[in-house]
Amino acid sequence: MEKKSLGRSFMILSFAGIFIKILSAAYVPLLTAVIGSDAYASYSISYTIFTFILAVTSLGAQPAITKVVAEYRAVGNSIDALRAMKISRKYMTIIGVFGTIILLVLAKPIALASTWDKSILAIMFLSPTILFSCILSVYRGYMQGIEDMETIGISQIIEQIINVVLSLVFAGILIKISEEMGIAGGTVGTTLGAVVAIIYIIFIYEKREYEEEAYSSNTIEKRHSEKTIARKILMYALPITLVAALQNSSPLVDAMIVKRRLAISGIPKESLEVTYAYLSYFNTLLYVPLALVTALSTAIFPKVISAYTCKNRKELRSNISYSYRITFMITIPSLVGLAILGKEVFNMLFGLNEGYELLMYGSIVLVFMSITTIQNTILQGVNKLYLVLYTAFIGVVLKLILDFILVAIPEINIFGAVIASFVSYLVPTIINHRNLRKIFRVRVPIIKLLLAPIIASLSMGVVIAVIRMPMARLINIFEGGRLMISVETLVMVAIGGMVYLLVMILIGGITKTDLDLISPKIYRIMPRFLRKMM
Repeated sequence: MEKKSLGRSFMILSFAGIFIKILSAAYVPLLTAVIGSDAYASYSISYTIFTFILAVTSLGAQPAITKVVAEYRAVGNSIDALRAMKISRKYMTIIGVFGTIILLVLAKPIALASTWDKSILAIMFLSPTILFSCILSVYRGYMQGIEDMETIGISQIIEQIINVVLSLVFAGILIKISEEMGIAGGTVGTTLGAVVAIIYIIFIYEKREYEEEAYSSNTIEKRHSEKTIARKILMYALPITLVAALQNSSPLVDAMIVKRRLAISGIPKESLEVTYAYLSYFNTLLYVPLALVTALSTAIFPKVISAYTCKNRKELRSNISYSYRITFMITIPSLVGLAILGKEVFNMLFGLNEGYELLMYGSIVLVFMSITTIQNTILQGVNKLYLVLYTAFIGVVLKLILDFILVAIPEINIFGAVIASFVSYLVPTIINHRNLRKIFRVRVPIIKLLLAPIIASLSMGVVIAVIRMPMARLINIFEGGRLMISVETLVMVAIGGMVYLLVMILIGGITKTDLDLISPKIYRIMPRFLRKMM
């Protein structure tokens, strides 16, 4: 059975993830321009509610299926791995139908309970996506288990392109009827994108003859019964689904609590939805670099499962160290960049000169959110499913309590939601870290792994701060508007990125071995002066 490179899998999924998040970030101001800021807040709430229901029905299914498939294939039982996918497909279709009906029926009560009554139609429009996402999660789970990350990545890109294009088209058409219809129109592409992604992934499944491959690569004659396989899937799916629900309940907590508590803090009624929209924009921007960490967790999950199943502790420790190092390499420069350029980024993407303070002070949330994501992946891979559930529950409880208390304080208001998010990820990170040390009896050298990204990120921050002032003055002299600010921001991001890369290479934060894990071609096509530094 062919071993896939972790670095290459990470690169493929990273490209897909970043493309999708950039497209999403670009989509937000476009949709806001079509339906308006107040309507976008209602759209955001409908998506938050939909995502929570999606988590309960299907988000836990993909990693559970991946886990079962990877375990069976690790011991040479490819046929039962294939059967696990087919059994899951049958049950997930049933769950998807029920999920769709439930969301359709409860759309109005949920929207009214959250005080976002303009979201009713949007939630109803999103309900069929539950069924298609359930089916899609089965195929992606199987693809992840056999480490076909290319198909997963391409299907995600196709899904998002269809989503963005058609959502904008339908929002533009339906907003002429009413604001509620325009909000609902902005969700149409979500369902159609999932349908097209299913068609593509089934086409690849048949074209590459994965069923024939499973039978030809099988080395174990003993078959497990359908009941045994279904029980195994359920045993993994239940805690993983509960974790997915808890993780996605954080925005739902914000949706249910923040608006009410903002009103108590003294925010005028007419400004409540706009202020909440700032929080949505903040979360949207955090999810861009988080996409890389999610790609890493997706790529590393089958590796961890395989190493654990085969009792290969050396490979397990290597995967843990690698995942932490890459996580810090992504999140530390993102933290510095978003904190320094928060104002410019908000202006470029959303045309706003307010709300960027959330990024300046809240970007630290990204680091702990990312670490928790990787820790959860590792712990789920080594069957510590209920430990992940326990820490996720603690995080949600903390989020709920702190949102309720802090957002109502006038001096804190919307920043209370950011502080609550920070604490809700910090505490699980600490608990998970201690448990990982106990499980593997090894200390992850956090300080050592952090050192190079911190030095490179601070260097990047200094350079950006130095060039920022003269560029800002030039824009003021020429009375540049949003377009000029966008150009300025992109130039500073590009310069900052190059400085970070150069410093990382100079101090040994990125090595030739790292590049070879992705593809040896990268080193060969690099400029000669960079190769000499390595």
